[in-house]
Amino acid sequence: MADTVVTSEDLERQLEKVCAQARGSTEGVFGPNSLMWQINREAAIFLGAGRALLLQLAHPFVAASIAEHPRSLADPIGRFHRTFRIVFTLVFGTLEQAIDAARWLHHLHARIEGILPEAAGPFAEGTPYFANDISALRWVHATLIESALIAHDLTFASLTDYDRERYYAESVIFAGLFGIPQEVLPSDRKSFMAYTRRCLALIF
Repeated sequence: MADTVVTSEDLERQLEKVCAQARGSTEGVFGPNSLMWQINREAAIFLGAGRALLLQLAHPFVAASIAEHPRSLADPIGRFHRTFRIVFTLVFGTLEQAIDAARWLHHLHARIEGILPEAAGPFAEGTPYFANDISALRWVHATLIESALIAHDLTFASLTDYDRERYYAESVIFAGLFGIPQEVLPSDRKSFMAYTRRCLALIF
């Protein structure tokens, strides 16, 4: 478990790196000149939000975590709003607000663990799952980033390759707010696209 789950200590190490790269205490992690702000501030982002949330369920650990918590199943719209309220705080909040939200989210996830009730993909029945599992967090992060780009391109002029690379570089910092270590992420946008294609091929 130690090698696959983000612990509180792991999170704090990543948050130190995020703070070192942050734009400022008031501007927050990214600041108004970032592509993270420019893309995620548009209402069009919600066009991709449902897609992201549905794709997240393709990871058995995410699906099992939600299934074990009836509130999410009984109130999917509420979960949608809660998820994106947290995301918006991480992106647009002050540095203190973003760090507090990151810690709160990790604490919430740390309480969610269990046993897969049946086999799912490469995971055998009885496999322990954790909401702070790195592979699950990496997939959640990928769905948010890729879906935001798709929604943006459907409603605005497509980004240049340079801006796409910038956006991905900023998304690596964003991943640190989940406690995801940079070394487990694709190294650049091209590798990120290959990763998402591989995962989507397994789903569809």
